[in-house]
Amino acid sequence: MKIGTIGSGVIVEEFIQAARIVEGVSFDAAYSRTMDRASLFAQKNDIPKAYDDLDAMLADPALDFIYIASPNSLHYSYTMQALHAGKNVIVEKPFAGNVARAQEMIALAKAKNLMLFEAICNIHMPHFKYISQQFDRIAPIKAIQCNFSQYSSRYTQLKNGEVTNVFDPQFSGGALADINIYNLHFVVGLFGKPDHVTYIANTHENGIDTSGVVTLTYPGMVVECVGAKDSFSKNFGQIQGENGYLYIPEGVNSIKSVETITKDAKIDYNIQDKPRLYYQVDVFKNIYDTQDFVRRDALLEHSLAVVEVAEKARDAINLKFEF
Repeated sequence: MKIGTIGSGVIVEEFIQAARIVEGVSFDAAYSRTMDRASLFAQKNDIPKAYDDLDAMLADPALDFIYIASPNSLHYSYTMQALHAGKNVIVEKPFAGNVARAQEMIALAKAKNLMLFEAICNIHMPHFKYISQQFDRIAPIKAIQCNFSQYSSRYTQLKNGEVTNVFDPQFSGGALADINIYNLHFVVGLFGKPDHVTYIANTHENGIDTSGVVTLTYPGMVVECVGAKDSFSKNFGQIQGENGYLYIPEGVNSIKSVETITKDAKIDYNIQDKPRLYYQVDVFKNIYDTQDFVRRDALLEHSLAVVEVAEKARDAINLKFEF
């Protein structure tokens, strides 16, 4: 599984380090818009080839996959370009800015019999599977709370009048797209699409959400997902049932451990010993190696469901993304 990268942010380096632990994964090319930047990134990350011409990298016969970690608004165009070139794609979260674009991406991958995956780490973790197996202990489930908040230095820049990509509607930024999306993946991955979606947010004058609360309703159950880039908080996840609760310290974005608490017992569960981005790549490689299009399609259906929920949430604050 030979990968070429698009993007040079911190997440790309973290992805490379984790993915290299998976047997049979290598990084063979890096693209950036300037050769100086591409070469510097490739050298820093021990990648043999650097490109400043994307078409040239996409034509490289040695590459199986393209990993896309560009600004959010470019996920769609880079994905479509790579798929048209016959490359399998791993695209960073968020998958796309609206349902129509996501459907186009999925349709093209299916038409060309290529793999298309969203890099969203939490739903592939062993602790995520464990959580899904604990519901009988606490059922019936009544309420879920998820908070993933990180004060961003770019918010300080925003207050000083400098708009960076993460707080720019033109780049499909905002707190929901950047961090609350982990909470949505967690909930939708466990319970499917909700019956109703609302979003209350703190917004900048340009309309972007700097923090907010997404409320999801299911039959007999309510969910609160908090994501903030303008304030500090203790991150956590909690699934509350009539007979106990599940608690995820430090947030559902990495699910570092799980506590199951009932009136009879408290069980601590912590078996994950790999970097947080490792598990998704291990899954992707297995699907690719076995050409398991059924599993591919199940993951794409999940990604599409999350895009739909996120788009409905942004509709509530009149924030629309073209890509």
